[in-house]
Amino acid sequence: MKRYTTTALTLFALAAATPLLAVAPPGPRVSDLERAQARLGQLAGQTKGGPQQRLLLQKQTIHRLLEDIDAGRSVDPQDIDRALNDAGRP
Repeated sequence: MKRYTTTALTLFALAAATPLLAVAPPGPRVSDLERAQARLGQLAGQTKGGPQQRLLLQKQTIHRLLEDIDAGRSVDPQDIDRALNDAGRP
């Protein structure tokens, strides 16, 4: 009887924890990053010198964030916000 109770409680605990372990889909943040990356590439193609290098560096930062998200690694939301804000500046 004790074995049955222990098994039942274990299964219940796992079933209750499953929604907590589920990872939310990236949603609109990924599409925002992809749009920002494309826009930075376009702007960098129209610019030269130091400003071009700054745009390419921002594009590379966004690319790394997208790679981390695709690989399932943890990404700090502040890093995403910072990258999108930097990409929004002319």
